[in-house]
Amino acid sequence: MSETFLTNCPHCKSVFKLRKEHLEVASGHVRCGNCHSLFLATDSLVSLEKESQKAQMSETVEEAEEQVVSQKIPELTEIDKSDHYELEVDEAPDKTRDHMGTLKWAFYGFATVLLIYLAFWFFYLWPNKAVLSQDTGWRPIYQFSCSMFGCQIAPRQDLEQYRVNAIEVTITRTGQKEVSMVLKNTADFEQPYPQIKVILSDIKGNQFASPVYKPQHYLPELNHNDLIKPGQSVHIAFTFNNEISDYSGYQVELVK
Repeated sequence: MSETFLTNCPHCKSVFKLRKEHLEVASGHVRCGNCHSLFLATDSLVSLEKESQKAQMSETVEEAEEQVVSQKIPELTEIDKSDHYELEVDEAPDKTRDHMGTLKWAFYGFATVLLIYLAFWFFYLWPNKAVLSQDTGWRPIYQFSCSMFGCQIAPRQDLEQYRVNAIEVTITRTGQKEVSMVLKNTADFEQPYPQIKVILSDIKGNQFASPVYKPQHYLPELNHNDLIKPGQSVHIAFTFNNEISDYSGYQVELVK
């Protein structure tokens, strides 16, 4: 038979009977069935076996236990005398569970937003990067995203904020057309060198366009990735072949 003990509530002084396994469940914490206060049963624990030895009127230890319980616990019901105990219910675990539940839903919410953002990035933003990254409204999003993903976006470019001056198109001794021009960046941000197309026209109004020349075609190899600073003017010169030998006019077109 499991060892049985007596303990008393320090608040209302009621005495209760406990077994060893009851003490092990909640580390000795119980709730008083009379005043409902929590207390540590081991603070006033008495072995019922020792007390039963003092009960001379009983012939067995079991009868002595019942006698001691009857003497020590007045006005208790049979249910109360038979293992009257309640485990301590700490409110902290409930608060912890609530807190963990909040964290769990916050994590699920964050994961959902992140998945939506990644889908939006890979199915819309990335395929349209070349165009949208030049827009002042979308560009901060690309800058932030690329700072996380390690990608790169092209420098901002606005063709309307270039000024072309001192244009000259001449014919060299070998018959090539030589272009000379001054390009100024009027924007308040650095811009890359633009692509250039030269259009020649004859006296009849017919136009003859040159190929589109990228910066690597008309700049030294080491400089074609350079940026033009705000307010800076640069001189550009290059030659190209064209079937028209006699032209009356020319113009330069900047291409993005």
